[in-house]
Amino acid sequence: MEKPITNLQKFYARPYHDVNSPFGVDERGAFAEYIVHDPNNMPSLAMGATALISDRRENQDLWIACRVAGLKIISPFNPEKQSMLYLQDQKYDVNEVLKPLDELNGPHTHQPMIIRVELLREMLSDESSSNGFISSAIQRPPSAVSKLIFPNVTKVENDPSPSLEQILNIREQGLELGMIGFGNAPYETDNKFLTYRWDIENLDNKHVFIVGESGSGKTVLLKNLAYQIRKRNKKDRVILTDVQGDISQLLFWDFVDAHGKGNILEPKLAWQRKVSRETKEDAKKHLEPFQLVIPKIKNDEKDEDLVRLKRLANNRGVIVKEISLRLQDLSNPSDVEYLFRITSEQAPGLLDDVAESLRSRSEKPTIERLDAALNRLLGNNSGSTIVLPTSGVSYYRSTYEAARRALNNLKRYFDIDSDAIKTDQNPLNVFEFKGTTILYLDHLNQDERLMWEMQLVKWLYENKKEMSNTYVFFDEAHQIIPAKPNSFGSPGVFERLRSNFEKLAREGRKFRINLILSTQNPKDLHEIVPEQCPTRIVMKINPKNAKYAFLDDGLEYIANSFGQGQFWIQSPFNGTPDWIRVHSIAPPLPHEPMESFRKSLELKALKEK
Repeated sequence: MEKPITNLQKFYARPYHDVNSPFGVDERGAFAEYIVHDPNNMPSLAMGATALISDRRENQDLWIACRVAGLKIISPFNPEKQSMLYLQDQKYDVNEVLKPLDELNGPHTHQPMIIRVELLREMLSDESSSNGFISSAIQRPPSAVSKLIFPNVTKVENDPSPSLEQILNIREQGLELGMIGFGNAPYETDNKFLTYRWDIENLDNKHVFIVGESGSGKTVLLKNLAYQIRKRNKKDRVILTDVQGDISQLLFWDFVDAHGKGNILEPKLAWQRKVSRETKEDAKKHLEPFQLVIPKIKNDEKDEDLVRLKRLANNRGVIVKEISLRLQDLSNPSDVEYLFRITSEQAPGLLDDVAESLRSRSEKPTIERLDAALNRLLGNNSGSTIVLPTSGVSYYRSTYEAARRALNNLKRYFDIDSDAIKTDQNPLNVFEFKGTTILYLDHLNQDERLMWEMQLVKWLYENKKEMSNTYVFFDEAHQIIPAKPNSFGSPGVFERLRSNFEKLAREGRKFRINLILSTQNPKDLHEIVPEQCPTRIVMKINPKNAKYAFLDDGLEYIANSFGQGQFWIQSPFNGTPDWIRVHSIAPPLPHEPMESFRKSLELKALKEK
């Protein structure tokens, strides 16, 4: 197991340039190269790591924050730039004058390394600034006497250089997402870590975009976000869509897995065990009260896992609400054209016209009334075409028959609860619940999940004033707002789906409705999602997918080898416009593999019969 990196000693690297290849700054960016003769003296040296260049300008100490963008070993006997051959690394001392060696003694036992860094910003000491430094854009390249060092993790007395905490502008308060460290373990000083805090209290746009492959730890991160949000403020609502059944584990804190071990996620790594955390009982109190919302579908009693879930949740005092959607709450029947299962291109328009006709007579366009209206028109007309009286539009008889088949297919999804049809209350009003709501979707197929999630998006937008201070988690977001409309019927349907999301993303945040969107397939996600989410988190990901997650060049190969729970985060409005590597803590929350969890459901159900 890798030992966490302790407070960093200040060894330095010298500029690796000469008159033929000077440092430069242009519109393409600013890069510089430094040479270190013994890389082992720099324990924090890693791709993506934040480094610091010490320089002077106009008799004032200047610091340049930078990021390691490339590493290359060279032979000490065949350097690319001859003037660098005899430079020797020593412990950093700003008062020391470096003297070249007069002669080369003995065989070399180390290989020099070239460190290529991307220059990010200049920093000057300023006591009036909140973190002691003011930052500005790179205006000039570092000089030939500059030195590359790695900063202290936290501020050290009598050291004028900015610490890593100051460079990254880490907030003093906020949700604790993990510990910072650019290697395979976080930085550690005296059993203390540099915590990355996401200060949602002072963020105008709290939308988050998360990318992570299966097994990356994405679900645990989502659970931890929900837990941290509720811990910070119990008045904030949390709504989690559960498309795979693993989120619903939050309802069961007394389960044991098939091996007889507690299913609370105990810390697996040595450094995680040094981080103080709450008990599972305290964590549960933050998330409570719980509500489980289950979409009704026909024949759901055949899903044994669902039956067990409902019964065991009830036994634990969880509020369980089974609801079905009503066709009358849609803007138009064609909004769910992808559920029609017909080939007629005119039938959706016909259903919209008939629904509008019913509304004009103050009748609700239920499936039963739409079907009766179509049946009546078919019975009263014998020709091959039938004119709709209210609009004067003529449709083929076959279109009317196709519309009836579409309505028959919709009976699986809509108007299942006859009592709900008679009330003025939208069944989705259950999401006004002030606590943690889990919308369970694991028993639905992909089209059904899309329908429920998009209706939730639409309902949230229509009730945005009443739903302030709400955090809504959508897993597998590429299914809600996909990049291509191939499977959504006519282009108009796709545009309405995209428009619903865009309106909620743009306007909902003004009313403090905040979206946390996660996906395994960023290439299948519409570009509007990352555009609306300034905070981006990238967990383990295939390099080919990295460009769709907007991860900077050179970092995708690191993300490809991430362990569970490691991620890059970029949150400009949280003061961190550069990608930062974070190691997740182990929150005291229920989580186990779904196969084991289903076994736990079965065992508990047998005991509690």
